[in-house]
Amino acid sequence: GAFYQPCFVLSDVETLVTLPRRELASGWAEAIKHGLILDRELFEKFEIDSEHITSLNPDIATDIIRRSVAIKAGVVSADEKETKGVRILLNYGHTIGHALESTSGYSKFLHGEAVSVGMMGAAEIGCLVGSLTEQDVSRQRSALIKYGLPVHLESVDADEMLRAMKSDKKTSGGAIRWVLLDGIGKAETNHNVPEDYVRDALSKLIY
Repeated sequence: GAFYQPCFVLSDVETLVTLPRRELASGWAEAIKHGLILDRELFEKFEIDSEHITSLNPDIATDIIRRSVAIKAGVVSADEKETKGVRILLNYGHTIGHALESTSGYSKFLHGEAVSVGMMGAAEIGCLVGSLTEQDVSRQRSALIKYGLPVHLESVDADEMLRAMKSDKKTSGGAIRWVLLDGIGKAETNHNVPEDYVRDALSKLIY
């Protein structure tokens, strides 16, 4: 429970070339998330420069990673102990993502893959509550696919998933604290998402 923040962080971007493609894609999910929740321009770079980013062009990939890390560092610095309602925004896609991981025994999805599917579920919920347009949902889906990330599920037990979500740390008084997008580049929390919307969103993830 103690907090010891680093004084310095070094990221050797060249080491990424040693990663399997699936692991690399999993990492991109978190970086894309940062653009979706707080930096529309960063997300647009992910859309436009996907070929250069996925091929790890040194200049472009380094800049993208620098911006992504800066976003996370800024959020954590502003709400180190998760008491101000800011750090929770980093959990976009994690409510469904964590449920996927736990219900599959942590053996089917890499973390970024689960978050990718979770972000699509959250986007569908955002569309249902009126904070996100269908066009933005489509843009998010297309971007994730460009980076080799999953956006659908083969099957899911909605009841099991809901039980897992309700036991997640992001619940408050039995209500799930959803992180949703109010347009690309701006995230917000919503404690009042009807369960029917969640079930509807999950159904849209199944193919």
